[in-house]
Amino acid sequence: MEGTLEIQDLLACEHLRDLQFTWVEPEEIESPYQELLCHKRDMTSTLARFHGGEVGLKVLQEPLDQECYVREVLLKVGEKPVEYGLIRVFLENFPKELRAEITGGLKPLGAILNDSGFGYSSEPGGFLKIPGETFEPDFFPAAGSKFLFGRYNSLLSEDRTVLARIIEILPREKS
Repeated sequence: MEGTLEIQDLLACEHLRDLQFTWVEPEEIESPYQELLCHKRDMTSTLARFHGGEVGLKVLQEPLDQECYVREVLLKVGEKPVEYGLIRVFLENFPKELRAEITGGLKPLGAILNDSGFGYSSEPGGFLKIPGETFEPDFFPAAGSKFLFGRYNSLLSEDRTVLARIIEILPREKS
C-alpha cells in the first residue's frame, strides 16, 4: 500500500482531515465494492456502467494549492451520489486544450479524458476500509456501523507521468 506523502497531503482536506481507515487487500473488500474499486479502469465509466447512467460532477470546493489544481467532488448518477473524491491534478502534464475543460468543473476527469481520446492508465496504490460512523458527510446516506470502501489512485500518462492523484470513496449501496 502507498502510505506516501501524496496521500497525506490529500487527507488534509476538510472532509478527510480526521478520516479513520485501514489499508486492506482487494480480497478483503465486500461485494459490490470490490468490483467497483479493484481494477485499473477509470471510475467514471465503471460507475456509469454499474449505475446505468451518465456520471455527473458536483464540485464541492477547490482548495488553494500553489502546485496544482485540487478539487473535492461528488460524482452523481441523476440525484444519487455514487462517489466522493478528492483529486490533485497536475495540469502541466495535460495538453493545453484539455486544461480549461478540466478546471471548468462541468465533467469528471475520467469523462474528459475518455471523450478526448487522451491516453492514460489508472494505477490504484491501495484500498481503504472506513468505519461508516467515522465518515458521515451530509451528501452520503448514513452507513451506520457498516464499512465504506475506497481507493487511493493515480492516473498516469502513456509515458508514466503522473496526471492526477485521487482518493475515491464509495457510499453504501442498499442491500
